[in-house]
Amino acid sequence: MTKNMKKFWEFGGGRMALTVVCAHSVSISIGISQGYSAILLPQLKESPEYKNLTAEETSWIASLGTITNPIGSILSGVLAEYIGRRRAIQISSLPFVLGWICLGLAQDINWLYAGRLITGIATGMSSACYTYVGEISTSESRGFMQAIGPICASFGILFTYTMGYFIDWSKVAYISLSFAFFSALMIQFVPESPAFLLKRGRTEEGFKVLLWFRRNNALAQKELDRFNENEGLNSSRVSSFRENYFGPQTVKPFLILVVLFLLQEFSGIYSLLFYAVDFFEETDLNVDDYVASIIVGAIRFSMSVVLAFLINRVGRKMLCTLSSIGMAVTMLITAVYVKYYEVHQGEEKVARYLPLVGVMLNVAFSMVGMLPVPWVMVGEMFPVQVRPIMTGVVICIAQILIFVTVKIYHSMIDSLEFSGTLLVFVVSSILSAIYCKTILTETKNKTLEEIEAHFRGNDKQNIKGVDNIGFESSPEIMVDENKNNNGIYSIKLEH
Repeated sequence: MTKNMKKFWEFGGGRMALTVVCAHSVSISIGISQGYSAILLPQLKESPEYKNLTAEETSWIASLGTITNPIGSILSGVLAEYIGRRRAIQISSLPFVLGWICLGLAQDINWLYAGRLITGIATGMSSACYTYVGEISTSESRGFMQAIGPICASFGILFTYTMGYFIDWSKVAYISLSFAFFSALMIQFVPESPAFLLKRGRTEEGFKVLLWFRRNNALAQKELDRFNENEGLNSSRVSSFRENYFGPQTVKPFLILVVLFLLQEFSGIYSLLFYAVDFFEETDLNVDDYVASIIVGAIRFSMSVVLAFLINRVGRKMLCTLSSIGMAVTMLITAVYVKYYEVHQGEEKVARYLPLVGVMLNVAFSMVGMLPVPWVMVGEMFPVQVRPIMTGVVICIAQILIFVTVKIYHSMIDSLEFSGTLLVFVVSSILSAIYCKTILTETKNKTLEEIEAHFRGNDKQNIKGVDNIGFESSPEIMVDENKNNNGIYSIKLEH
């Protein structure tokens, strides 16, 4: 075991990792919901009850899983702010349960609409999860910990594609219930975010949680002192609503993230996710469309694991830039191939598997940057005073954009043909690469306080946020277990 890994486990890394897995377990249900339309729609077309569905009705079934995401995002932000991050995550399991029941019992299209709408609300409530994980993680581990969310979501997508190959969509809905119950149970065993407790004036509880996570009195006290010092700096300013929500520390990350999500959605990432089976039908491959979707799901899952180990080594900015370039190149190759045979329709196709390879590589590149990284960054860019609300607002906007791109996918194909739609994805990926290289802010190994100070325009030497002392130094820590008059443990560091 390496020295850094030993320090990671010594200073509470194991507890933190297990807590993050419990918190991100809700992302499995999110992945199932996102991948569900890909197996639902093809099966509906083959069933006697639904075989006469119009293109408009099928597009609504797919997109209704996203149209209510913004409601869930705003609701989650409010709940996380007022009742806590942990309870907000736990409550998100309830609409998942109701939604899967509606889908499992569906007798007509209205039940399908209702089920997709309700699971869409639950999916939108994921913002609390990213807020929570960002607040309990150290600066060095935050990227890795946040990347567990995309891993869980990718597992959910792969699970859905695989189950759709073997069983019908209603049984998949019933099985999905178990994941909703599982995540609700797991959240019951994790502590509340220390930032939420300290912000609410519950100092002793907050310190105990910090001590539980860091397994070291000195580190816990250091983080408590840092939080109090940062709060003192904030209270010395005019902490009006206008300052909190319209100051540069909030507006700058908001604009950066919204543009990043805009480029993400129009690069075709979610169109491919929601219409995976239909997508492969368009490419006219000599391979089972479900098998192709499962292969893509497996690549998505495996590359999400790769991302977790790259994000703190390479950084968010570089990953998104390289990811966008790779997506542009692979989608361009696929678009040129498709366009050629749209023009020469009578000609026998050669290299028939080229579109499949192109899509696989596109998915691989998306999963090491442009798909998961924006979701990772949304939980670390905003100051604590507005973090839950603004995280919810940004995710709300992102999910509106997802709804728009999913809803207009078939209309784009009708207007631009399949190759033209792919070229739109190519252009968006190119713009994304330029944007990430020139504008996107790097947050690698920065504390949340350093990120806030950066957007405020503060000089780095005045930034007090250091939450990683246990990883940077190895002083002999002498702990006085006696509490002082404020009920806080006192410490003594000797070098």
